[in-house]
Amino acid sequence: MHCSGMAFMSEAAPSQMIPRYVRSTFEPDERTYDIVWTDRLTGKVVLQYDGADPANTNPAYGAKPDSEYLASHGHDISAEIELSKSAVKVPPGEAERHAERKKRLAERDQEEAEALELMSFLGADADKFSFDEYYEGERDILGPALEKRGYTRISFYMIEQDSFGPLIRGIRATCHCGKRVRFFYG
Repeated sequence: MHCSGMAFMSEAAPSQMIPRYVRSTFEPDERTYDIVWTDRLTGKVVLQYDGADPANTNPAYGAKPDSEYLASHGHDISAEIELSKSAVKVPPGEAERHAERKKRLAERDQEEAEALELMSFLGADADKFSFDEYYEGERDILGPALEKRGYTRISFYMIEQDSFGPLIRGIRATCHCGKRVRFFYG
């Protein structure tokens, strides 16, 4: 069961750490829109590309995520440095926002690692659910079955899909003990 009383085991990020690489845009005129990645440790641009070209930004046209582009040039988009070592100006409060973001991501990763398969969890309460009418089934069958078990703030989201519809759906909810939890089905 979700409410085992265990707290999230995530390391608190030091409040003075910031992302090593920062994304910005270069728009000197009405025809130019470049994406620029700067290494804060050196102050040098490590990646720059045309952000208006779908081939660079849209996966349907073959674009890769920035994390892959940076990795192909030997840079880890998740790398951090101490705030005091930045060669470029850092906005006030960024270290604190970065620490909070890392904490939220660690909590989400923990929730996903503990996610339960919804249909097994609900058992007979999910018997009338039909994948053909998944939206109505979530609203009329799965959501109410979770509410019956004391879950609140229930929301469904897409994890994986193809041209025919969902393959895997995710569910966020709050347990009766106040802990945020996740389920999946598909």
